[in-house]
Amino acid sequence: MRNRSVTGPLLLLLIGAFFLWRNLHPEAPLFDLAAQYWPFVLIVWGLLRLIEVFLFRQRAGWFSGGDVVLVVLICLIGWGMWEGRRHGLHYDMGTWVVGESYDYPVSAQAPAAGMKRVVFENPRGNLKVTGADTAQIMVNGHKQVRAWSRENADRANAVTPVEIVPENGRLVVRTNQDHTPNDERVSDDLEVTVPRSMEVETHGHSGDLDISGIDGGVDLESGHADVHLTQIGGNARLNIDGSNLIRAVDVKGTVDLDGRGSDVDLENVGGQVTIRGAYMGELEFKNLARPLEFQGALNTELRAQAVPGRLSLDRGEVSGSGVTGPVRLVTRSKDVKLEAFTQSLELETERGDVELQPSLPMPTIEARSGYGRIDLVLPEKAVFDLEATAQRGQAVNDFGPQIQKEVEGRTATLKGRVGSGPAIRIVANRGSVAVRKEGTAPSEIPDAEDAPAKPPAPPAPPKPPKEVEM
Repeated sequence: MRNRSVTGPLLLLLIGAFFLWRNLHPEAPLFDLAAQYWPFVLIVWGLLRLIEVFLFRQRAGWFSGGDVVLVVLICLIGWGMWEGRRHGLHYDMGTWVVGESYDYPVSAQAPAAGMKRVVFENPRGNLKVTGADTAQIMVNGHKQVRAWSRENADRANAVTPVEIVPENGRLVVRTNQDHTPNDERVSDDLEVTVPRSMEVETHGHSGDLDISGIDGGVDLESGHADVHLTQIGGNARLNIDGSNLIRAVDVKGTVDLDGRGSDVDLENVGGQVTIRGAYMGELEFKNLARPLEFQGALNTELRAQAVPGRLSLDRGEVSGSGVTGPVRLVTRSKDVKLEAFTQSLELETERGDVELQPSLPMPTIEARSGYGRIDLVLPEKAVFDLEATAQRGQAVNDFGPQIQKEVEGRTATLKGRVGSGPAIRIVANRGSVAVRKEGTAPSEIPDAEDAPAKPPAPPAPPKPPKEVEM
């Protein structure tokens, strides 16, 4: 008689117990829990099969073709849920309602004299805060309730008033969305006017944030939000787990950004800028007076003393002009083009073409490329001590007789000293190096050592023998 595996029934019991617990605790975030802990299904399954194989010596403990397909399916579903949660998708079966949407006006106000900070507790909904010369906080907007009927929506509206409550020297604006049943969903879009001198703090789950005209700082936290900051007098701290755009203009203090998203646009920032996380779009920096530090989750590290010009990063390129060093850039697979940088540059890229055009006075440069071409464009009156090496490629000197070329085996090196200038050290492991003056066109050279050699010309056909007259 064939032995049957007990793994399937036990897994069914485990899944059934999970959903029973969910029914007994409807407030539990089922999607978030499943997205985070789905690998435990594979762990439990594997442990049960090991017990069957090693203790009971049953062939049923082996994996069949159907088991492999099921494992792949579980992995794909689990990975999809995790990626969705990581990018701001939060789903709770109790709050995703197939019902009607009902709108209600929102209005509240309270005195703000003596208060230094306003805190917004609005889990769902957009928030726009504007600073003004006033001694009150005024809230206007609308509330959206999704429910099965108007009666249910009216009841949800009644238990979710917008409150302005003083607590420990601060004002708390609370929308009370957690007071509704799980089969109803409430979202508040608020437009708020506050005294200009106040600081702004937000706690939300989803919804765009627009803050402007504040002399104090801002402290923003959200699971998913686009953020617009304008004319902020203090520091800006942002913890945003998913965003399409974060834009900050005219911030006098520091900007500290931590999270994940797509595009980041910072302009006219007086304090230090620190960015951590994974951003898949374009990062644009203009007129940053203090140091910039970017630590990306995708193997990109950037540090600069200031960016009085511009600097941009996207998925395929880093480009900039007018960057104040010391500059340090480490990236995995991007083209790099930097112009008019000063002080010093430390650059390392695994794959990508590099073009460097420093300005006077000449900075020290240390650049290394794993696979790609490096072009160095120097001012005509530059002073420097150069050593540029193509370990498995070609070296081209378009600068002039001050630079000499040396070839040893498959390695070509350009060396030269002009005046008493800073050291420039360039290494291309698998690619070419070229040095030229500003205003001159680059020479055409192969991008890598493996470029095919020019085939030899075919031999001329033999001439026919001359006829001899008889």
